[in-house]
Amino acid sequence: MTSINLSEEVIPLVRSGLLIEENILSLSLKKYQKELENFEKKHQMSTDEFTERFNAGKLGDDGVWFDWLFACKAVGHISGKLRLLKGIAI
Repeated sequence: MTSINLSEEVIPLVRSGLLIEENILSLSLKKYQKELENFEKKHQMSTDEFTERFNAGKLGDDGVWFDWLFACKAVGHISGKLRLLKGIAI
């Protein structure tokens, strides 16, 4: 674990910045999760099934599949950043 020393006057500023970042990430996560839901409804398959079929080369090169893949990766990336942020103790 890494620790840093902050003066008392800086702590509220750091907390505020982390909270803003958490809110931005949470909003982005909801947006991409909604996109995944829309893809699943439109194409009548789960994201897990899509990922499996896409990675096996069974879906072709249509741009919509890459949009779905991007949304999948965005959800994973944002979720990881949120986990890191929530692990910060000040």
